[in-house]
Amino acid sequence: MNPSRSSGLMAWSVVVAVAGLAACSTLQVGSDFDRTADVTGYKTFAWMPREHYGTKNPLIVQRTKDSIQSVLTSKGLTYVDDGTKADFLVDFTIGAHDRTDIRSYPAPYADFGWWGRPGWWGYSYWGDQVDVRQYREGILSIDMFDVRSHRPVWHGWAKKELSEGDSEHSEASIRTAVAAVLETFPRK
Repeated sequence: MNPSRSSGLMAWSVVVAVAGLAACSTLQVGSDFDRTADVTGYKTFAWMPREHYGTKNPLIVQRTKDSIQSVLTSKGLTYVDDGTKADFLVDFTIGAHDRTDIRSYPAPYADFGWWGRPGWWGYSYWGDQVDVRQYREGILSIDMFDVRSHRPVWHGWAKKELSEGDSEHSEASIRTAVAAVLETFPRK
């Protein structure tokens, strides 16, 4: 094989492998909203009172609340302690669960026998190949409810394959996810 072609194929293989790894850890974000609600007029927010946020770790709950509150105040909104005096209430759920990704696709198999001649059954055979990958996925969901109507007006979410570093140093991952989700929250 031509040495320059071989090194080109090797370089291309490395690019594809790195792109595949990067795609595995990409933060996916989405949102939905009530098209009849005008959230751009909101000025104040409070927390929806509840205890269970999807995790048993109180540090993760506090880090998430702090991040959400910080992003919302940076958008010009004011936090108030009394939910009845707020324009909207904020709630969130954060957690992680184990996932299994199963992919099946045909894999080429060629038997060329001795000296490049076809094997006894012919040229190529296409069989099945199955890849199974297990990983941990983190999910953050942020919801906003209008205080006057008691109706949900906005929902945002993020999900990401968690690495060991995400689990050990959750603060940076939480800040990144919160900022990405609330980036789609409409303001004037």
